[in-house]
Amino acid sequence: MHVKIGIALGSGAAKGWAHIGVIKALEELNYQPSFIAGCSIGALVGAAHANQNLAKLEDWVLGFSSWDVLSLMDFSLRRSGLISGEKVFDALHKQIGNVRIETLAIPFTAVTTDLYRGQEIWFSKGDLRQAVRASCSMPGILAPVELDGRWLVDGAVVNPVPVSTCRAMGADVVIAVDLHGDRRHRAVNEAVQLESHAAEVASDTNSTDEVAESPTNKPSFVDLLAKGKDYVAKLTHQLDHKHNPDPNMMAVMSRSMDILEQRHKRARLMGDPPEVIISPRVSDIGTMEFHRAKEAIDAGYQATMAVRHLIETEIDSYRASCQNH
Repeated sequence: MHVKIGIALGSGAAKGWAHIGVIKALEELNYQPSFIAGCSIGALVGAAHANQNLAKLEDWVLGFSSWDVLSLMDFSLRRSGLISGEKVFDALHKQIGNVRIETLAIPFTAVTTDLYRGQEIWFSKGDLRQAVRASCSMPGILAPVELDGRWLVDGAVVNPVPVSTCRAMGADVVIAVDLHGDRRHRAVNEAVQLESHAAEVASDTNSTDEVAESPTNKPSFVDLLAKGKDYVAKLTHQLDHKHNPDPNMMAVMSRSMDILEQRHKRARLMGDPPEVIISPRVSDIGTMEFHRAKEAIDAGYQATMAVRHLIETEIDSYRASCQNH
């Protein structure tokens, strides 16, 4: 029995090259998607795959340097965005193709947001370049797109990981890619580290007290002060101000958008969870660090391989449920 697999590719700016690694791994495992839904950078990578141009896109982004990225930033005097986006998308359409969505090899939908109505807009037909351009229009950074009387911005505003779109397209099993999912793992790891430091402080303090009871080995005040400073340094390392520098304007916009996305995403995924969720470890890749493509692609590949047993289980489970009915 053929199981229709849908892949929902989420938002994440430069982290989004991880989607390339995810798709490559799925192909290697012989899981071909029947449907692709993409939001923001997920729409860009999804469009390339749907148009059978993923390898071409990968070759292009692997050659990026930080200067190459900067050269594509056509800074705009318009108030609607720091970057007009025309220069980068003129370059991109050569990689992903400039065709009609309905002619793609794999059914594809790009998710965007109507800026004034707050509506979720799906593009499953029409001009591919325009649909992807609209889906990637990060508010405040990339200028919005006017299309059919609407001003359209990043689909992440309404649907950061478009699982619901895949369902509507007809997917039996949805594999979602959450580019911000490993932040939860990082937060847990930091908490464990702090707890470990605290335990070390308690252990060392107890041993110091034991030593102090011996009149021949009593530590000096200077020794205790030095130890105390070391303990405080360990406890505060993860919260040091150097890890949270004063934000510039772009950092404020991107982080604020990110916080809103994450809250909205949790609610959407709770209401309509995918069968499998893949969370590449890309939290250390910055919003505009598009030159770190190899790291992101490798992370996407590894994250997919790590959950291959879950994918197989879900597909087998769906087949079994259909046979029972």
